Amino acid sequence: MGRTIPSYTASIDSFISVLERISKRTGSLEEVIEETKRRIRYFQNESYDEDIDPQTLVILTMISVIEDECKRNGKAQGGRNQ
Repeated sequence: MGRTIPSYTASIDSFISVLERISKRTGSLEEVIEETKRRIRYFQNESYDEDIDPQTLVILTMISVIEDECKRNGKAQGGRNQ
């Protein structure tokens, strides 16, 4: 497994916590945030050679979750664009 930088990891976790609180109040993106929490370390490990801030990394991970969901829904719809 890759290395982690405690302060960077803490910043990621803090930003995700903020998003979770907002999500609970708005009732949206809860599933996306949960899956983001499962994927974030993979993206963190893959981004060490890049200059990317924690918030951007979280958003990038969220986009990957949404992309995968869109692909799954597209296949469920028979691959048709709507």
